[in-house]
This record gives sequence, C-alpha cells and structure tokens, in this order.
Amino acid sequence: MDVRGRVASVPALGGAVGALAIELLYVNLIIQQGAVMPGYRVPLIIGWIGMCIVLAGVGAFTQAASRRVWLLGWGAAGLLALSVPAVFSIGLPLLLCAVAVGAGAISAAQLVGARPLVAFAVTILMIVVAGAVLLAGFALTAP
Repeated sequence: MDVRGRVASVPALGGAVGALAIELLYVNLIIQQGAVMPGYRVPLIIGWIGMCIVLAGVGAFTQAASRRVWLLGWGAAGLLALSVPAVFSIGLPLLLCAVAVGAGAISAAQLVGARPLVAFAVTILMIVVAGAVLLAGFALTAP
C-alpha cells in the first residue's frame, strides 16, 4: 500500500509529526524534572498539543479539500496560539509546526477557491478563538 498516494498534504503531515516529537520531548522533560507543577497546566498543554496533532494528522489524510482546510486551519491556529506563551520553552518548534500545518491549510483553501481576503479574515478569527480558549484553559488550570 502506497501511503504517499493517500496523503493529501505532506506539509501538514510533517507539522503533525514534528508536533508529536515536540510533545514527546516535552513529556520526557517534565518527567525527568521530577517536580510536578501544581494545578492541571501540564495536562492542559499535553492535551492541547495532542488535539492539534490529531487535527493536523487527520487533515493531512483528508482528501476533501473543503474538510481539510478546516481541520488544518484549526490545527495550525492551536499550535500558533500555544507557541506564543511557550516561546521560551517549546514555542519556537511549535511555531515551525504551525507554519507547516498552515501551509497545508492555505493549499487546501486555494483548491476550494476561497477568496484571499475571506481566507485571511477566517485565519485571524481562528487564531483569536484558539488563543481565547487556551487563555481560558490557563485561567482554569492556574494553581
């Protein structure tokens, strides 16, 4: 079975695999430190990255461009939203993954025939919503 023929977005798949590697390294680092932060901040971050990995991974294999653009758009927005507050930790690698997943979303949006201005506005809205949900998660998981 040829997997390359089933992958609809190679950049998005690369971003998903990169985010998975970052998450595994992050979990390993937390375990090696031995000290657990109070509250549920670490599980929130692990779950958030996991959600983005699933969105990007499923989107990378989704053949319908109209569904792929939404899956990859939300995956990229989630990774980008987390990369900002985590810039001094895992933020920069997550930002690179977000760019790769976002490139897949842009490609899918072009296939769908989305107007550039509408696509830009929806992208900004997705990032704002993802950031707001993440900030709410941070507030709820504060020690």
